[in-house]
Amino acid sequence: MTDASAPTSRFKVTVQAIRAASTAGALTLLVGFGAVNMISDPQPTAPAEQLGMSSGPLDALMEKNRCSFTGFDRNVIPSKAIVRTPEGETELVSFDHGWAVFNGDVAGELVAVCLGAPTPRAAR
Repeated sequence: MTDASAPTSRFKVTVQAIRAASTAGALTLLVGFGAVNMISDPQPTAPAEQLGMSSGPLDALMEKNRCSFTGFDRNVIPSKAIVRTPEGETELVSFDHGWAVFNGDVAGELVAVCLGAPTPRAAR
């Protein structure tokens, strides 16, 4: 009885070894293809580099108009927006125009939303 069970157990061990090797090989290929894909795709650049502007003019525009790259609380409604036109110009526009750019109704790229320049306080 031991003679008949020996080939069966060797067969099971062989099948399990082949399955383990196949699984390991498939996972290695999957990781390798993923790595090649990441290396071949261009890496995203920082927002300031995408703008093609030195940070000085954009920073000054954003500070003067109280702008944010990420938006504001839900209860705060922006009045202005900074957009980049297809020609590469950076412009301060109305929030409605910026929203149209964001929705794809107008060509360009929404850069930031702004509260607008602070209103000067009246002298007392």
